[in-house]
Amino acid sequence: MFNRRYIAFIVLFSISLLQGSKLNISKSEAEKIANRIWQNEGSSERRQLVWWNRGEEFASCGIGHFIWYTSHQQLWFKESFPSMIAFLIAHGAKPPRWLSPKTHCIWNSYEQWHRAKVKHTRRMRELTNFLDKTKGLQALFMLQRLNHSIPKILAYANEHGEGKIVKQNYQRLLYKRNGHIDSLGAYTLIDYLNFKGDGINKKERYQGKGWGLYQVLTRMNLNDSNPHHAFWVASHRVLSRLIKIAPPKRKIWRFKRGWFKRLDTYMK
Repeated sequence: MFNRRYIAFIVLFSISLLQGSKLNISKSEAEKIANRIWQNEGSSERRQLVWWNRGEEFASCGIGHFIWYTSHQQLWFKESFPSMIAFLIAHGAKPPRWLSPKTHCIWNSYEQWHRAKVKHTRRMRELTNFLDKTKGLQALFMLQRLNHSIPKILAYANEHGEGKIVKQNYQRLLYKRNGHIDSLGAYTLIDYLNFKGDGINKKERYQGKGWGLYQVLTRMNLNDSNPHHAFWVASHRVLSRLIKIAPPKRKIWRFKRGWFKRLDTYMK
């Protein structure tokens, strides 16, 4: 259960939509979305709040497993942990004294992180406790991230002649036919953005092909009357392509089962 003090920030949080209207996220809806994302990222296990996947060059921390780079390993994937920490601080959270938005990952490798995990070091404990106490604010950060990303995705789509389809697919996923908010659609958009990014960063490409929210929205079939199914099909195609074109050394195929299991939650 999230800290009630922080969940209050989420109540009726407004996400600006493409046409300037508002999406009001209630307390229960925000909590449900955050819980589902944390289940996807870390099986809702406290020990996974500070994580590092074997074979990756960075740590993954928080309920959204936000990327945290070391000082010497900066990749093309967008680092999100520092901006998340800045958001938490701006909303009154008090991190350990050694942690700020400018702090690089305190472990330089998977091996160093693993040793700290086994030994349950002081900094490991402090960081885990801090992230455990701020789950609600982290959920709000992800909601705001969608708010900031959608206008950028639409502008990028317009530049590439795909603004109409992106706008249509975004709105039909977010709204039911009666005009009410579709909570499953809201969850899908927030989760996939957190999961695979916005898709407009040209550095996040393999063989010139991206895999973010933009790519999925452009591939949703407008003739499919079920937008959830359309998103599910499009996201499968985008991630299947990613697995095929990614450099073999990254061994992306290892994540296929987990990825596709996650996509299945967009239909439920």
